[in-house]
Amino acid sequence: MRWGMAIIAAAVALSLARPAPAQNRAAAEADADASFGPVLVIERIEVDGNRSTAERLIRRALPVHEGDVLRAGDRRLGEAKYKVLALGYFREVDLSLRKGSARGKVVLSVHVVERGTVVLNLLQFGTSRASPWWLGADLTERNFLGTGIGVGGGLLYAAHGDIVGSSNQWAGELRVADQSIAGSTLGVHAGVLFKRASEPYRIDGSPSQGGVDHFRAFDYRRIGGVAGLGVDVTALARLSTDLRVERIRADVPDAPTRTLPDGQVVAVDLPLRPGTSRLVTASVGFDRDTRADPVLPFGGDRLVLVGELGHQLFGSDYDYTRVLARYEHWWPVHGRAHVLAVKLLGGMVLGDPPLFEQLYASDFNRMLTPRAFGLVVSTESAPNYLGTAADEVTYGELGGAAAVEYSYRLFRHRSRIYGGDLFVGAGLWGLTRLHRLNARDRGLYRSLPIDLFFDAGLRLDTEIGIFELTLANAFGRVEL
Repeated sequence: MRWGMAIIAAAVALSLARPAPAQNRAAAEADADASFGPVLVIERIEVDGNRSTAERLIRRALPVHEGDVLRAGDRRLGEAKYKVLALGYFREVDLSLRKGSARGKVVLSVHVVERGTVVLNLLQFGTSRASPWWLGADLTERNFLGTGIGVGGGLLYAAHGDIVGSSNQWAGELRVADQSIAGSTLGVHAGVLFKRASEPYRIDGSPSQGGVDHFRAFDYRRIGGVAGLGVDVTALARLSTDLRVERIRADVPDAPTRTLPDGQVVAVDLPLRPGTSRLVTASVGFDRDTRADPVLPFGGDRLVLVGELGHQLFGSDYDYTRVLARYEHWWPVHGRAHVLAVKLLGGMVLGDPPLFEQLYASDFNRMLTPRAFGLVVSTESAPNYLGTAADEVTYGELGGAAAVEYSYRLFRHRSRIYGGDLFVGAGLWGLTRLHRLNARDRGLYRSLPIDLFFDAGLRLDTEIGIFELTLANAFGRVEL
């Protein structure tokens, strides 16, 4: 009888690792008591289902090991599934306990279902008046030769259009990361980049005029690298720190100007040092993720915070501080087939950042063409539905967005396409320069360039990554 109670108590602990809304999971983990239940000894750990992933990677991710003595209510049993899922190599992880060779001894069975280890992180292509076409892709092998080391990179090319001064653009990146050094909670990552950009800037016309005749362009190049450390502070949260060094070569035009619609001529600020300059920054990031499904969420939340500092004390030619924050929360409605989500995003940049480190309109408004690998490929301005002059600012120092989204589960299965959701959303966004707020001639509320945005589409979870087919950019190109 005592043996049966031990197995039942241990099963209660493992039930924390079953798929459930993440808000319930977090509460259950908080209630788990390491002093609850009979004492158990992990006699053996068995792993199956791993075909291309080394077993040692799974074992080192587990918070328990063979020979450990613990009680059935130990929270590590509840965390075990999520520690293995956090590796990113598996789409399913099931844990179970069975009787061992003697009373008080148990065997922990870990069954995994692998994802494809080659992941398409990003696929960007399109056309605009500024660039006839661009095409780029970013791939990662998350489990290189079964070692658990991730190796990835991307390449993009954008053909130049008819803007005077423009040239072809291209960007390349290489990355390597080990999320768990020798089975510890500490990980390392590093990367290198090269970008040849051709940046457009407006010389006349109103924001609604996106024709190439209203713009000029100049070139700059970036080459550099980043290296950093990451550590798991809890089973669901990670802290990271990075050091970034870049060399910049900019062919900034002398005294660029813009003619406003009323005939006034003003200087154009192109915040890059002419010639060669250096960018050195240190950053700290925090990521807490309690989503029950990290790909097609139906519950839980995610919080991401990033702070970055560039300073001459580091040897940088640019002194600035940048803070970014994102929070998202999902609620299941009528089971898991219908899901509501709230998504918040905000950022602020203070000081003297280089042009590409400023906040960009498409960072907050999905109806605009996003930067491709950090390169500007479109001169289209944002729709101005509310008449708040939200289309006047392309780069800014203070921005944010708030959206509500509804998604509907189309299907889930175990083929190469694991699942698909339809979604529709809407929200508010804004981007401004701080001096515009300080020099305003109206009240603060009326001076904020806040406007609407809309989105709808299909998300697919596949063996090679997440695909999102969205109509937001198409909506943004429709003139009302």
